[in-house]
Amino acid sequence: MASANSAIRIAELDFDSIKSNLKTFLQSQSEFTDYDFEGSGMSVLLDILAYNTHYQGFYLNMISNEMFLDTAQLRSSVVSHAKHLDYTPTSKRGARAIVNLTVTPEGSEDNVATTATIAQYTRFISEPIDGVSYVFSNITANTATKSGLTFTFSNLTLQEGEPVTQQYTVSSGSRRFNLPSSDIDTTSLTVTIQESVSNTHTTTYTQASDITEVTQNSAVYWLEENTYANSTYAIYFGDGVIGKQPANNNIVIATYLDVHGSAANKANAFTSIESIAAEYSANVTVTPVSSATSGAEKQGIEGIRFMAPRWYTTQNRAVTKNDYETLLLKDYPNIQSISVWPGEDNVPPVYGKVFISMKPVTNYIITLAEKEAIKAEILANRSVMTVFPEIIDPNYTYLKIDAEVNYNSSKTTLSQNELKQLVRQSVLEYRDEDLNTFNSAESTKGSLRVSKLQRYIDRAHSSILGSSVVIYAQKRIELTLNALGNYSIDYQFPLLKGGSLDNRFYSYPSYSSVDGASVTRSLFIEETPNSFTGLDRIDILSAGSGYTSAPTVTITGDGNGATATAKITGGRITTITVDIRGIDYSVATVSITGGGGSGGSASAVLQNRRGTLRAFYYKASGEKVIVNPSGRTDIGTIDYNTGQIELIGLTPTDVLDNDYYDDNVVTLNVVPKNSLIVPQRNTIFDIDEDDSSSIEITMIPEA
Repeated sequence: MASANSAIRIAELDFDSIKSNLKTFLQSQSEFTDYDFEGSGMSVLLDILAYNTHYQGFYLNMISNEMFLDTAQLRSSVVSHAKHLDYTPTSKRGARAIVNLTVTPEGSEDNVATTATIAQYTRFISEPIDGVSYVFSNITANTATKSGLTFTFSNLTLQEGEPVTQQYTVSSGSRRFNLPSSDIDTTSLTVTIQESVSNTHTTTYTQASDITEVTQNSAVYWLEENTYANSTYAIYFGDGVIGKQPANNNIVIATYLDVHGSAANKANAFTSIESIAAEYSANVTVTPVSSATSGAEKQGIEGIRFMAPRWYTTQNRAVTKNDYETLLLKDYPNIQSISVWPGEDNVPPVYGKVFISMKPVTNYIITLAEKEAIKAEILANRSVMTVFPEIIDPNYTYLKIDAEVNYNSSKTTLSQNELKQLVRQSVLEYRDEDLNTFNSAESTKGSLRVSKLQRYIDRAHSSILGSSVVIYAQKRIELTLNALGNYSIDYQFPLLKGGSLDNRFYSYPSYSSVDGASVTRSLFIEETPNSFTGLDRIDILSAGSGYTSAPTVTITGDGNGATATAKITGGRITTITVDIRGIDYSVATVSITGGGGSGGSASAVLQNRRGTLRAFYYKASGEKVIVNPSGRTDIGTIDYNTGQIELIGLTPTDVLDNDYYDDNVVTLNVVPKNSLIVPQRNTIFDIDEDDSSSIEITMIPEA
């Protein structure tokens, strides 16, 4: 008999330990005291026992992992756990495009009809994307009235995908029916039930969203992803207690689009491949309004793992910030990043609203049509009645990186250009891993950390000794040509007051405008030197008395240009408004004269962190000439504390064409004050890889 000390240790489950434990146990038995385990066939038997035990341990460990949502690795297991939380993973989504369609009947077609209807699922084909053309379908029927000789269908929504219809006959009380494709866009699914082969009356069923509202006669169905059969989907109906149960011989008709997901995004040219209104095919013109967006792939395992518990917490209603995020991430999978904040946290506060900003996967902003669809289809029946969602575009701030990189030239055979490329890739790696997303409480991503960027640069190659980095924050504004306009730009973080050519505010490219001499100039924008000492406000020290008209306010000091206006009520001075803030004041005195009264006095409060902007052009000789708008010394202001810039009274006639930015876009570039910036609300930091000037690298060799 074996003693208690010779018991096998069962806590060690790797192969070598199992075999060693088995051998030790057998050696402790009197029958095998002098047995040579290594030189006999017993060694093979021990290998088999050890492998079998190891396999069983591994298998049981995997089984235990699959029992929990956090550790499951099989999609079927993750989907099954999500089902217990009432969560259905999102399917593929077909890209959607908006088009205008014109139809002009030719001689052999119907020229008498005054209306025409384009049927649902009329098909179009896109121009090739990466060599592949995709079928798009009109998702709802539309009717147009003839104007002149032409029918015009405006703002048609085309969705990528081939229409598919499946029919099932109900028998023996069957309530569950499998949809055979794994490429279904479930948002396109429509379910109707026909009474029988002989009775063609149909009832449209809707997907159940709240079981508390489902009665025994509710015409609803449920949708879930199968845990087998290649991740296909299934629809099932009620049992007559919760939801209406289909009767035997009813015919279930399921229609949906089979889609290609994100592959069809950006399609922007279409041709009809079927007759319009079953009649017209000769003179059909499709004009794109917006290119295809919102196509997305089926939700992956990690997405399901992340979303399922949050969906369960949300309970299909939009009350908290997290509720809005969860609902939108679930039902609008084209979101790469989302930021939600209540109106009271907005600047300025707006009560009774919740603000939502989303960065789409396939573009920079979400189209107006998509915003309206999100509010109507996703949020309308879920948000609190007294709270109105407002979707605003992300506030993109593009970063321009100017880096000087020191390296030991004796420790590398690479050229400077090759080292530059490595540094550039490291900068883009930093962008991909830390930027290009909204900041959130759950993550440090989204924030600009100059020290972290430098670490990426310094580790780009072993020969790099160190680096220094200057970052410009860039805003892009689209100017309205040939119109007087004001433009407001909000960086949302403190800005550095430029003190040298290395870190001063600048604009690019030039824009054309007519100066005071009626000559068209190519203008740039810059900070006015020492302009951060204008007047911030004027405080009334004594209201005085006896004033019959507004007195004159005079400002004197070592600066110039400041003016102000007084207002009176009941013979007393009630307010003094600064009309022009002026520049270069370190001391300012306010005097009040006239108006028929006396005793009024006031004190000027100087700006500490507010500057002015001015426009200038270069002569052919290179001389800089300042352009002063009529009656003013500046074209705008810059608040260095808040990052708010106001451009006032611009009348551009043209913007210089360039290879970097869109037509009529002028950029404003300024250095942030701080090396750590946590973006607020809807701000996103990005580095535009397509702008070749966004990453400037100077390599400095050291012996």
